[in-house]
Amino acid sequence: MSEAGSQPDGLVHHRLLLAGIGGQGVIFATRLLARTAAAMGLPVLASETHGMTQRGGSVLAHLKLGGSKAPLIRWGTADLLLAFDRDEALRNLPFLRSGGSAFINAAEELPSEVVQALQSRAIQAHCLPATQLAVALGSAAVANVVLIGYAAAHSSLPIPLERIREALAQLGQELNLRALQAGVEAAPGATAEGRRAMARAAGT
Repeated sequence: MSEAGSQPDGLVHHRLLLAGIGGQGVIFATRLLARTAAAMGLPVLASETHGMTQRGGSVLAHLKLGGSKAPLIRWGTADLLLAFDRDEALRNLPFLRSGGSAFINAAEELPSEVVQALQSRAIQAHCLPATQLAVALGSAAVANVVLIGYAAAHSSLPIPLERIREALAQLGQELNLRALQAGVEAAPGATAEGRRAMARAAGT
């Protein structure tokens, strides 16, 4: 099937792509979501490719929930893209299916021609200055968790926010929980305090 939905086995399948550069915690984010989904009883298949250990090199992770035999996501079939780097987002947007969603760590909006192309395929792109928000919390390293929180505040991410929060709590790092909450509060419909934090991070 070309989009998430019920399969013959009765499970709902989701294809998530995580993209960034070395040092941004793409692998940590992938394993966090994979562990959380597995704890929910979902079949999980994760594949990590492209310069995992090279700081500054492209990192791409494929995460399939609900069961799959093929480890990699084909172009035009991903339900969701989490991009921790704007350039990597632009490079990997073609993976998204029509009607998919992208959550991008970017202080600036995407080029207008890209937005128009995405709109023609009913793809929603959400940009957030996650790095700035993370720096405001004390460490740029948690920008990945900020972006996950932002995505979890939308219905596009198939893993409930509370389950992600529980998984992070087990790691025992308070900063990660604060980062998750910062992302949630920056989402549309968030509290006024969350919106002010986002504005400060963007320098507006």
